[in-house]
Amino acid sequence: MWPGRNHVETLRVWPALADTVARIESLPELFCGVFSLGSLSRGEGDAISDVDLAAVTQLNLGRRPGNPTTNFCRALASFDRDERRPGVAGHNWLTPDLVKVELLITAPGGMRLRGNAVVLLGEDDLLQAFEQLPPLSRQDVDEYAARLRTTNAISDIERAYGDLIALLRSEIRPADHPPSAQGHSRTSSKRVGEKLWETPVVDRDRPGGQGGRSRGESHHQ
Repeated sequence: MWPGRNHVETLRVWPALADTVARIESLPELFCGVFSLGSLSRGEGDAISDVDLAAVTQLNLGRRPGNPTTNFCRALASFDRDERRPGVAGHNWLTPDLVKVELLITAPGGMRLRGNAVVLLGEDDLLQAFEQLPPLSRQDVDEYAARLRTTNAISDIERAYGDLIALLRSEIRPADHPPSAQGHSRTSSKRVGEKLWETPVVDRDRPGGQGGRSRGESHHQ
């Protein structure tokens, strides 16, 4: 059940969200479900919200699903990131209407969830395969976003789009950005999306193989 769906359907992001879920649903041989993350999953969001989704692959695809959506999304520009984790791939794009869609493709249990999530497609117990942790602090999110920018881990288009959204946010959501000595860094977090999930760290020193999880956490969006 998605309590805030009625509100989300009124937003400019709704066509992009509905289209992405429909395209995932059309590939049952690849995907067993999809869930929403972030503000939309809470029934919130506004004119500058992004679409944050995670598509769960079928078990028989193995631990590295790759990126089966690249060729069927309607993208004005795309900016994928290699997550460098078993069972996880990232595909982000801008639609022709300048809506940013961030789609994580994950094997069941391939990531840890932080914050709210709601199942949009698939069985009601879809989320039970994923470890759920408390949300990160705003400082953690800002620091992660700053690392992506300083290491040139995002494309010029994604960087420019993020700068635009940050400026719009300061006008639309002034309460989110009180005066701060950190200045520029305070508005940077959503430039690459809220950090609502993280992939398990592979402990390569553990006996018995490369697939084990350490207790550490990967800081990435």
